[in-house]
Amino acid sequence: MQDNMKKKKQRARKLTKKQRKNVSMDKTSRSFRSNRPEFESFLSEMTLWFSDHQLQVDELFRHSDADGSGSVNLKDFCLGLMNLDVACQQFQLHMLTQQLKTTNDMISYRDLSRQVQRLRLCDDTENDSQKSRCDQHQLLSPENGRRFIRLSVRLIPFDGAAAHPGNFEVVLLSSSRVFSLIRMIQDQVGIQTTRLEVFRSRVPTEEARLLPESLLEECGFRGGPEGTPPEDTVYYDYSLLFTDCPILNCDHYFRSMPDAAAVKSGLCP
Repeated sequence: MQDNMKKKKQRARKLTKKQRKNVSMDKTSRSFRSNRPEFESFLSEMTLWFSDHQLQVDELFRHSDADGSGSVNLKDFCLGLMNLDVACQQFQLHMLTQQLKTTNDMISYRDLSRQVQRLRLCDDTENDSQKSRCDQHQLLSPENGRRFIRLSVRLIPFDGAAAHPGNFEVVLLSSSRVFSLIRMIQDQVGIQTTRLEVFRSRVPTEEARLLPESLLEECGFRGGPEGTPPEDTVYYDYSLLFTDCPILNCDHYFRSMPDAAAVKSGLCP
């Protein structure tokens, strides 16, 4: 009798179709997040997409935001973005909303590009958080046998400047990952952008770019004793996500329209 009761209880726990779908998406999301280059590329694309479409997002959700709090429920948020043809797959949207939502399944629809930027800068994935904590621990409490390197970090456009806040030196473990160096640059200089890349040479070619997930040792930086670490140089550059700013784009519009007086005088075809 007891065995039959147990079997009935087990049958009662059978997942619904919706629950199975969520489990499947959670599994796909974890696999996607574990691929760091693809995950970071996705966050960069979503940061840009939200920057380009924030006005449409505000207009869409303002109607369902009855209390004017700037937040909507999870279901309305997902449906609204799908109606705007958000540039991602369903499992990616599911993954993103799970990280943006609050404990009561609400999501703030304001300044979404900055929210997604924070996801990347804070590195919300569990594995990367562990790596970051490990790097910080190694820097603060180095153990015997660890090897260090002193890097001169140079901002490419101002490499020739005698003194510039974008140029500085840092000592870190040669076993650190490049994305840890990128965070140090962002913290040191105060750069709030996801489009920051580090290069082996001052010429920013694809061959010279250091992959964020790589160890410095894998990039050719050999460490030494902490007291006398070998010295080397890396270069970096970044771009800001301004795409719809009329001031920044005004030169483009002025140049694309020939001056009427110049055309009339024959100075411009």
